[in-house]
This record gives sequence, structure tokens and C-alpha cells, in this order.
Amino acid sequence: MQDRMELKALVDFYATESDKNNQDCYVEIFRPDIKLDVYFGDKLGMQARDVQDMIRQYKAFGAAKVSFHMNGQQNVDFVDETHANGTCYALATLVTEQDGKDVLTTHAVRYYDKYVKIEGRWWIAEREQHFEWSTNQTLG
Repeated sequence: MQDRMELKALVDFYATESDKNNQDCYVEIFRPDIKLDVYFGDKLGMQARDVQDMIRQYKAFGAAKVSFHMNGQQNVDFVDETHANGTCYALATLVTEQDGKDVLTTHAVRYYDKYVKIEGRWWIAEREQHFEWSTNQTLG
């Protein structure tokens, strides 16, 4: 039960720090040699093979005026005492400015993670991130 709570806290920390546009904290969440693949629908849109490259690519997207990440269910299967696989469901909402107007974008995201516990601490070692669908709406 303790490991499940720690893994939930890990993915929630990612969401709350992403809301603060604090990608630098990803070094506290992901292994230095993270294997990251990001899909938009069925199309591979981004890859990173180390955490610094991952941070650099996420920062290149630019900061939203406001963002709100909400994690839903997280399913975890333990391989052994130091390895687990998980699926986390999330909604990410972002407010950006386009042509002088605020635009709300909502993404349904599914994360397929591989976790590793090193020296008593869980990390995300691999992540396959899927943007399942997205919507846009002009505000005001």
C-alpha cells in the first residue's frame, strides 16, 4: 500500500509542478536516462532519451497563461519490489493566447509508465504519453 501511495504522489507531483510551469523539477521525477515517447493520436510527436532533453523539449512548447492538470485513476502492477508498470489517466487544460484572444485547450491524456525504485525511492524510468483527444474553445 505504501508503494502505491508513493507512485500516486509521484504522478501527482508531475501534474502540480507542470501547472506551475516548473519543468526543471522533472529531474526529481524521471530517471536521468528516461525513455519518453509522446503520441498525438496514433502519431509519434516527440521523443526524449534523457531528462534534460525532455525538459528542453517541454519548455519549447511555451508556457500557458494558466494550466490545470487533473489526474484520475492510476492502475499499478508490481513486477517485483523495485519495478512496477502503471497507467495514469489525466485531463490537462491550458489557456493560451492566440490572435489576441484566450483559447482554452483540453487534452485527454493517458500515461503508460514504467517505475523503478532505487535506494528506497520511486522514479519514472519510461513513459509513453498519449494525447487521446483535444478540444479548443475561444474564451470570452
